Amino acid sequence: MILFDLPVYQFIMSMFTTSSSVVTLMSFFTSFGSTLVIVSGILCVAILYKNKKYFFNFLSACLIGTILNNLIKIIVRRPRPTNTMPFTYESSYSFPSGHTMMSTIFYGLIIYYVYKNMKNKKLKTFIICILSLIIFMVGLSRVYLGVHYATDVLGGYIFGIIYLVVFIRLMNKFENRKLKNK
Repeated sequence: MILFDLPVYQFIMSMFTTSSSVVTLMSFFTSFGSTLVIVSGILCVAILYKNKKYFFNFLSACLIGTILNNLIKIIVRRPRPTNTMPFTYESSYSFPSGHTMMSTIFYGLIIYYVYKNMKNKKLKTFIICILSLIIFMVGLSRVYLGVHYATDVLGGYIFGIIYLVVFIRLMNKFENRKLKNK
């Protein structure tokens, strides 16, 4: 891990200063993967769409994703980085990054719905790019802030993508079965 994690951390730190404005910017991006922002996002889906299906899909995707993330953390039990300059404090295990995994699941599900339902191609491309940038920046910010190794973030992306693909397939299978029975 040191052969990969430490050089990546050093590279990220060489690309960004440790000024208070950069720390604030990275803290802003990391907040997009926080429980508060994701739960607020799920509630916004419920309020804006007034569609129980979307609300249930987002709620169950994120709830099961959180449980899966915590199970993996308990199984792996990787401690947080000690050779970094932490700008924030985290108390749980390090692998996989929960912020990264949950932002991949939550914003990834939004990307899926935008891709599937939005007709305006330019707007669709713009929204997908912004959401993809948010997912990327959440992971980058976790390494910058010194609370995760790069492999924790990579694990968060990998587990998040695999879980999201499986979740979407099961969701579509369930919805198709429901339509056939009507």
